[in-house]
Amino acid sequence: MGVQRSRADLLEMLDENVAFLRASAASFDAGFEAEAKRLAVTLRVLLHDTASSHSLLDQLGLKDRLAYVDTASRINPHNLLPAAPALVLMRMTSGVGADYFAPLDIPLPPSRIHPPAPFSSWWTDEHTRDTSGALWSRRKFVLTMSNKEGGAHVDPHLNSAYENLARQNGMGYISNASGETLPLDGNVVAISVRQIAHEFMKTLDAHQDLLS
Repeated sequence: MGVQRSRADLLEMLDENVAFLRASAASFDAGFEAEAKRLAVTLRVLLHDTASSHSLLDQLGLKDRLAYVDTASRINPHNLLPAAPALVLMRMTSGVGADYFAPLDIPLPPSRIHPPAPFSSWWTDEHTRDTSGALWSRRKFVLTMSNKEGGAHVDPHLNSAYENLARQNGMGYISNASGETLPLDGNVVAISVRQIAHEFMKTLDAHQDLLS
């Protein structure tokens, strides 16, 4: 049996993992979208518990003490549009194309401004719906990228929900000023993971008093 880790050791590992997040976020923002896989692996280490493994924040006794920054829009049951992108935004690019992006710190519309959330709802509530009707939570975004799409493991079978959302315009299309229907560039799953990492880092910044 191994030696129980000290709190100082766990806090040092927290600092390391936050540094991993910041480095991966900078790489993602510089244009390397696949860096979202490493963001997802780090978020899994920090937040995801199973019967046989305990997240770093849980070992520190912090996971359920934090109030998590929540920038996700909610699914409107009266909205007839098939897709509801919760964590990403859409934009036109030079008038000839369109893409998804993570809003990070830009001012958000009122529908995306919420009080900080407890971990359970922040992690598991489903706010994204794709054109197939599949629902996505932060947990599903993170674990899909880390466990199936090459973050820590490559699943031998393609994930149909991921394929639809990430590679087949699973959030639908956008119309430009001329009425043309355009697909959107960017992997919605990867960009959502980037926004989740941003929310998490902002959450830690707001709880520095607990990180000692």
